[in-house]
Amino acid sequence: MISIDGWRVPGYETKVSGAVKIKGDDASGLGSFALSLDQGIKAAVLTVKTKIPFAEEQELEALISKAKALDENGARRTYTINSPISAAYKIRRAKFDGDVKATEDEGVRAWLVSFNLLEVRSVSERQQQQLDSKGQRHAAAQSTTGHEKILAQFSEVEGP
Repeated sequence: MISIDGWRVPGYETKVSGAVKIKGDDASGLGSFALSLDQGIKAAVLTVKTKIPFAEEQELEALISKAKALDENGARRTYTINSPISAAYKIRRAKFDGDVKATEDEGVRAWLVSFNLLEVRSVSERQQQQLDSKGQRHAAAQSTTGHEKILAQFSEVEGP
């Protein structure tokens, strides 16, 4: 089961899977070393698959409306996500990403629905922003000090 802003995703046989990409590249070159470049942890993705009965067409419409919803700035809307797997991945906020598919299945008289939710403001993203802001503060302090030293040297030198 998964809910989006407190709204339970409709359907039955609902399956939610999660994935997180841990980015890295091979840095061993032609050698036999096992070196890799750490390129960070990317935002997690939840994939949801469910079956919505033909008789519940309004539920499918509501899901598609949520997927298409925009905020006041015209950007895709971000939702609060709640499910056991989102808790395991520590995903709190997400937005619809990629295809929202609904395929008719006459055998079970339902739509086979699938969609992805992309993590927004992930833990790794917040950590990187904190590191970036610390680096900018240190860089700004160093450059100001260096600039002041050069100005002081110019003011001490007597010119022609």
